[in-house]
Amino acid sequence: MTATVNWGQCHTRPILMIPGPTEMAFPVIQALNQPPSVQYDQHFDEQVLEPTTLALRDIFQTRGEVIIMPGSGRTALEAAALSVIEPGDRVLVVGAGVFGALMREIMNRAGAEYTEFPVEWGAQLDLDRLARETARVRPKALTLVHNETSTGTTYPAAAVGKIAREAGALFMLDTVSSLAGLDVRTDEWGVDLNMTGSQKCLASPLGMALVSVSPRAWQVMEQRKRRASSWAYDLLRWKENWIPASRGGGIPDGTPRRQPVSIPTHLTAAMSVAARLILEEGLPNRFRRHAVAGAAIRAGFAAMKLDMFPDATLWSNTVSCVRTPTGVDPAAVVRIMRDRHGILIGTGLDRIRTSTIRIGTMGLTASPLYVLPTLAALEMTLAELGYRAEPGAGVAAAQAVFAES
Repeated sequence: MTATVNWGQCHTRPILMIPGPTEMAFPVIQALNQPPSVQYDQHFDEQVLEPTTLALRDIFQTRGEVIIMPGSGRTALEAAALSVIEPGDRVLVVGAGVFGALMREIMNRAGAEYTEFPVEWGAQLDLDRLARETARVRPKALTLVHNETSTGTTYPAAAVGKIAREAGALFMLDTVSSLAGLDVRTDEWGVDLNMTGSQKCLASPLGMALVSVSPRAWQVMEQRKRRASSWAYDLLRWKENWIPASRGGGIPDGTPRRQPVSIPTHLTAAMSVAARLILEEGLPNRFRRHAVAGAAIRAGFAAMKLDMFPDATLWSNTVSCVRTPTGVDPAAVVRIMRDRHGILIGTGLDRIRTSTIRIGTMGLTASPLYVLPTLAALEMTLAELGYRAEPGAGVAAAQAVFAES
């Protein structure tokens, strides 16, 4: 009897094809391999942290400030909410998946009088109805998850930003799984607080929360009736203690700055390298690469006769949410992909955990080098679980998309 070969056994770790954290370029990894530096040293503030935030401005496509803090995307969401929302403020939350619901819970903790605008998972957002509800609620802030990681959907942030502006509401946009992979136009879309994390399309290590802040958002913070309830995550303290006067902050140019919370030096160095690589690639090239990779992996799914979960008008180029065939357990797919083929994908979340899988094409993994082996391994895994597709059809379909790009 011939033993089954475990193809993943020769690897020291699985390749990350999950929706984050994602693979990192070697220069980013190298940036972590250096002696420790002092986070409160003026050299770090001026020669490492500030250049990194200025480079991120270009990636965020904003002229506003970008704040980096220790944490994750959820930290960014909470810091933004606690900084502009006071108890009793009305907030309208678009809830179209797990992470829309997360913002609802954050607003609840901040004491907001929130109204949820529910959207069926994977379904289109009714913009006319949202505009009417915004006019009715008259919220201080309108929140949206741009790229809902739980369902593999990308929502029309520009149109929602227009609704927010017409209502005089702050526009708070979660770009955790879209920034640096999709074309996120912070200023053009009227985003007041753009909130994301370091470990997805930015392709940097997990551990940094990033928020861009518009002039209008600063004004709201300055006009609060009382200070934010959080000391560590009060974004206004960055303006008062770290941003130089020449950019509207409270620190005279050339004088030492005070970080409101100690910044991880190694993670900042890695983020600096990641930002440099993104800008060297060029944003239009990077967005096109993610678009082609997203189209290629979807072509592979279609050739394998696998159905996408969301409406076709909402398909994300960074996260694919795919229905598993009848009788196939998503957890079994993940386990075999990881243990036998050395590729890590994810199941769906919450109510679709037992019926979908999710695969990320983010940063480095938005490439034939990662997409084609993933489709090949998925085909073999499904065959082992009793689902038969035409051998090689998925890889061939994806190759054709890459060849045309």
